[in-house]
Amino acid sequence: MLRDRKWLDAVRDMECMVCPATPCDPAHIRTGGGGGMGMKPPDDMVVPLCNDHHREQHQIGERRFWSNYMGKDPDLALRVLRGYARHLYNTHRKDF
Repeated sequence: MLRDRKWLDAVRDMECMVCPATPCDPAHIRTGGGGGMGMKPPDDMVVPLCNDHHREQHQIGERRFWSNYMGKDPDLALRVLRGYARHLYNTHRKDF
């Protein structure tokens, strides 16, 4: 399971995916992201969310949160997010 503290620290400096706020929380994409029951997904499955949006994601549920912000098809939104999270990781990881 990929764990990368430097990457999570870098995500904290990124802009929120929903609003222009910084700093951000590394928000793990749990649905279809490789985590099991009670396990966090790998750290290449994170996107930056400000604290308010991260809290909202947990309060209303991941599928509903992302469909609210990325369109009506939560499965498509989550597939796009997983691809974007890996792209972010692969693009920026080499910087540190």
